[in-house]
Amino acid sequence: MTPIEAVAQYVAKHLRVPGFCVAYSGGMDSHVLLALMSDLARRDRSLTVRAVHIDHSLQAQSAGWSDHAESICNELGVPLEVRKIKVVDSSDGPEGSARRARYREFANVLQPGEHLLLAQHAEDQAETFLLQALRGSGPDGLAAIPRKRRFARGFMGRPLLYCPKKLIVSLAEKRKLDWIEDPSNQAEEFDRNFLRMQIMPLLKSRWPAAPQTLGRSATRCAAVSQSLNSFAQQDLESVTQAGLPALRVSALVELPKERAFAAIRLWVRQRNLRMPRLQDLRQVYQNLLIAKSDSQGIVNVREYEFRRHRDSLYILLPGESIKGYRYHWQPPYNDLFIAETGLTVTRRLCEQQRIRLPETGTVIVKSRAGGELIRVGNPPFHKQVKQILQETQIPPWKRRGIPLLYVEGQLIAVWNLAVATRFYLTDEKLKAADDSGAPNNSAKVTSAADSDTSDTPPQTA
Repeated sequence: MTPIEAVAQYVAKHLRVPGFCVAYSGGMDSHVLLALMSDLARRDRSLTVRAVHIDHSLQAQSAGWSDHAESICNELGVPLEVRKIKVVDSSDGPEGSARRARYREFANVLQPGEHLLLAQHAEDQAETFLLQALRGSGPDGLAAIPRKRRFARGFMGRPLLYCPKKLIVSLAEKRKLDWIEDPSNQAEEFDRNFLRMQIMPLLKSRWPAAPQTLGRSATRCAAVSQSLNSFAQQDLESVTQAGLPALRVSALVELPKERAFAAIRLWVRQRNLRMPRLQDLRQVYQNLLIAKSDSQGIVNVREYEFRRHRDSLYILLPGESIKGYRYHWQPPYNDLFIAETGLTVTRRLCEQQRIRLPETGTVIVKSRAGGELIRVGNPPFHKQVKQILQETQIPPWKRRGIPLLYVEGQLIAVWNLAVATRFYLTDEKLKAADDSGAPNNSAKVTSAADSDTSDTPPQTA
């Protein structure tokens, strides 16, 4: 299939989309794609075509490349958006770090329903297949590059994916296109460049159709992957915790190991996270799934962690770690938003929990530090907050975010879990508040040393 035919076919299948956004690097492949999309837009005014250029700021020439992109888009009459990004090197290496930063920016740029068009071709597909095979990937990885997939608020498409590179080169030369040669594409320390410059020419000298045949293998792996994912979806649904973002460990270990791995992979993919490696999954299985039920192990997978709490397996992102906080809350007790957890503490919620708030003074709302005691029960006794939390289903890493309410240094409530006996809102007080239509905040601030003669029942989780 020629590039002209491939692009025309892709657009013809998606005439009802809001628009197309070409990822234009300035290189030959993306220039050919942009030129062909511009041709179609001139012939059909109903097509909306624009371009985005990502300046990675990795090379001194990058500013000039942005200028080149603007010049070419002006000639073609295609609106261009230039985005400058900063690439932070990670465990992925320079190539992977740049790619991830670029895709994050693409996601920010893409409009709802829009198709982001990339210019990968048949040789790119063959290289990706080989790279994944050398990494020991299964069908998911060997499926290599999809021609179209959901991405951000729209889709990511690759109209040229089945086109041989030589046809793209021929068209670029025939039209006398002016493109940029990125010197980093010649650096053989990068795996993909090494494959492109050393291995692929050798393969094609023996098997001229190698890119196409490897591409067919990738297509077949994609079909197998899709079929396996349908089974994995059924397994995932059977092990998902009702009402929780977690999987049931006891159900996972009942599955054959490979099916458990497939369910976990699908769970990760549906959260748009990096796929775990096989060694990661083996650690999850050994250290979390078949470990003791009270295991508090962690398996770190670079960008996130697998954690277990009782019979639940969780994924914890770095940003989910809760920072300590402290707020002052005073009458009339307007809604208090706790930014660190996203929770809102309200007077009405306090009443529902039977927490009496003082008429005057200040309530301190803060996170747990450790070693706290609360006086509960009838007769009253001191109970460790740590023990109260351990009796719940709340994972340990989320417990720090639970608000503790203090009055003059005395812990009066553990949010949604326990209320100190002296600050417990009795049925009579609650009924009086409901009858009057006004909140009942009749508790007087007294010291923790005062005796307690309340007949209220024990209030613990």
